[in-house]
Amino acid sequence: MAYGLAAHAACLPAIPLHAEQDNFAAPEAPRSMRDYGDDLLPKDEKSRNEVLKSAAFDATIYGMSAYLQYEQMYRQVFDRTSSNFTGFNRFAHERALAGPGYATFKVPNSDTLYSTAWIDLSKGPVEITIPPTSLKYFTLNIFDIFGNPSNLSNRTIGFKGGRFLLVPPGWHGSPPPGTTVYRAATVQLWALMRAFAQTDKEVVYARHFQDSVTITPPTASATQASADIAPPAPAPGAKGFLRVLDYILRTDGCQPGEDALVSRFRPLGVLGDRPADPSTLDTASRAAIESGYASAVAVIAASKSQLGVSTGTGWMKVNKGEYGFNYLRRSVTNTAGLGANVREENASYTTFSDANGKPLNGATANYTLRLQTPPPVNAFWSVTLYDAKSFALHPNPINRYLVSDRTAGLKVAADGSISIQIQHAPSRSGNWLPAPTGPFFIVLRAYSPKPEMLGGGWLPPGIEADMAA
Repeated sequence: MAYGLAAHAACLPAIPLHAEQDNFAAPEAPRSMRDYGDDLLPKDEKSRNEVLKSAAFDATIYGMSAYLQYEQMYRQVFDRTSSNFTGFNRFAHERALAGPGYATFKVPNSDTLYSTAWIDLSKGPVEITIPPTSLKYFTLNIFDIFGNPSNLSNRTIGFKGGRFLLVPPGWHGSPPPGTTVYRAATVQLWALMRAFAQTDKEVVYARHFQDSVTITPPTASATQASADIAPPAPAPGAKGFLRVLDYILRTDGCQPGEDALVSRFRPLGVLGDRPADPSTLDTASRAAIESGYASAVAVIAASKSQLGVSTGTGWMKVNKGEYGFNYLRRSVTNTAGLGANVREENASYTTFSDANGKPLNGATANYTLRLQTPPPVNAFWSVTLYDAKSFALHPNPINRYLVSDRTAGLKVAADGSISIQIQHAPSRSGNWLPAPTGPFFIVLRAYSPKPEMLGGGWLPPGIEADMAA
């Protein structure tokens, strides 16, 4: 266990190790193994393993969302063999709407074209320019490395566009004239751009918008990483996870108020005098760490079904994006699907069951979702179906993955209601949403929701099971 303990400055500020003579506060925690002494961990193996297991559990709950984002970043920024390699500060554009083969992240929408870029602010501010547009909806959804979202969107900046200077934590420079400063929480950021499109004509216009959004780094060399340590390749298990978490905390630091929690990860080798490497530990210690990691992964998996707040009709209102110190919610949300936005941008509801609480399954029933009043939005809404096993869009003969207010042939009743048929058997209805012969789930998304939706005045009705399939 000969790990050093030099911490990232963002987590342990540079404060003298000993109190001033007229200061009665306790001294700051020592920064190295030799200062801690031999009592960093219990010498008794059973006690030591309990500490390591507990620390690994907490580290996994805390850092899983960051690890999952890092996997995406590694493929696009560091892995030159990847099909979507760009390096830092360059977009990779999806030119077609997401379908069953979409692999960038889980539970994609099929309402918008996606573009992804990873931003590196380690060499200084990066400028993003957004052109004026008549798109029905767009957003540059910007996430810090831990998955906390913000938006440069038509909701926050309007349709006139602008120039935005993304600056790293602690930056105090002078922005160029005509730019608006965006203060980032971490050095590495994920920019997930969405541009609305449904018809072929809209797709063409959205592609033009994608190409018109530009990223300008401080220097040409800033397209590559500038971390103090080499970025580790993602790998399964606690060993791979801790190497990545150590890299993230060294590069990006932790957020205000997290110092005490992050210090608990030091016995795991995180933020030591050298990059974390659990393989150097003895067999019993490695087993304890793997056990704590596995327990946390199991808790995250078991908590997926209760993500959000129940509406009482089978749906869960997903409170995305606002995590605070609720790291379990953050990890569960990002395990279910990366890129979760705040409700003000995209209010969403998810259900795995019908109105009677029975799991949705295209092999056992046909279903109807009757929207007496369509979702109140300023942009658009959609109802999308996903396979419950793969969390992917379900392939079907008509290539329809959602029904929305823009669906061609959508039938609206005389009273304004919309009934969506959800079943495996083919239907000629423009309101048919094809389902697999197996379990599935539904996500209702409302882009730029109106106040009555945000306040809970509008809720989706339960999905009714019609008959045996």
